[in-house]
Amino acid sequence: MRILISTSPFGATGREPLELLENSGHDLLHNPYGRRLRAGEVAELIQDVDAVVAGTEPYDAETLRSSTRLKVISRVGIGLDSVDLDLCRRHGISVTYTPDAPSDGVAELAVANILALLRHIPQSDRSVREGAWNRLMGRLVREVTIGIVGVGRIGSRVIRLLSSFSARVLATDTDKRVYGMELPNTTWCDLDALLRSSDLISLHIPMAVANRHFLSRARIARMRTGAYVVNTSRGAVLDEEALADGLRQGHLGGAALDVFEREPYEGPLCRMDNVILTAHIAASARQSRYLMELGAAQDCLRVLAGQEPANDALAAAALSRSTQDRTKSRSQEL
Repeated sequence: MRILISTSPFGATGREPLELLENSGHDLLHNPYGRRLRAGEVAELIQDVDAVVAGTEPYDAETLRSSTRLKVISRVGIGLDSVDLDLCRRHGISVTYTPDAPSDGVAELAVANILALLRHIPQSDRSVREGAWNRLMGRLVREVTIGIVGVGRIGSRVIRLLSSFSARVLATDTDKRVYGMELPNTTWCDLDALLRSSDLISLHIPMAVANRHFLSRARIARMRTGAYVVNTSRGAVLDEEALADGLRQGHLGGAALDVFEREPYEGPLCRMDNVILTAHIAASARQSRYLMELGAAQDCLRVLAGQEPANDALAAAALSRSTQDRTKSRSQEL
C-alpha cells in the first residue's frame, strides 16, 4: 500500500514516527512542496494512495473526488474542520486524530498570551527597541476575572495552569459531561454572565457549523469595556471584522490570536499595536509535535492493518453531535 505524508515538516522533532512508517513495508510519498498543501495539490497527490498522514490542508468533497483507493486520513493534530467527515463516513474512509498530544502546547500558549496582554509585554518590547523606554502599568492575573469558553482537554488545562496565579475563573460549556466539574478557583455560569463579567475571555471550542463566529459582533458588544480576547482554537469561531471594530472603537482593550479564518493572515489586525498575532504555533512545541506525529503514524498503520485506531475521529464527531443535539433539544424545551 502507499502512504502520503502530506504534512511538512515530518520527523524533525524525533525520527521514530518516520521510521515507523518507513519500516512498515508500505511505500511512502512525501509532500514535495515543503509547505501546507493547497486543495488542488492535495487532489493531485492523493490519486493513487491508500492513506494520508495529514496536516491542516483541505480534504473536502472536491478534493477527495480524485481518490479511489483512500482508506484513512490520519490527522497530525486535533482540528477536524478541514476534513469532510460526513463524506468520509459515507465512503468508508477512516479518519483519525491526535486529541491529547497538542493540548499542553495549546494551553501553555493561551496562558502565555494572557500574561503578555495583561502586562503589555509586546508594547514594552517595541518601546525599548524604539528608544522610548515606556514603563507600562499592567495587572496581575489575580486582579482580573478570566472567562474560559469551552472546558475540554485544553480549556481545563488552562484553568489548572492559571490556578498557580490565584486567578478568578468563570467557565462555560455546552457539554453537560464537563459543565460543573470541579476545577480550582472556578465558577460555572452561562455564556451571557461570562461575557458581561470577564476582563479577559479565552476561547477553547471546536470548529463546527454552529460555532462559526461564535464570538460574534453581538456577543463582543456584551463584553466589558477594556476586556481582552484570546483565541487559540480555530479562526472561524471569532468574527475577526467585529473584533477589529471593537478594538478600533476602544470597546476592547486588546487581543491575542494564533488562528485565523484565512491563513496566512494579512488583515487589519496586523496594524494594531494592542494585538498579538502568532502563526498558528500553539502546537509547535517539540514534544507536542513529536507525540502528534507518532500518534498519527501509529493510527494510520493500525487502520491499514485492519485494526481499530486509538483515536477514531468519526466516532468522536458522532458523540459530539449527539451531545450538541441533546443540549439544543433541552434549550428549546426551556
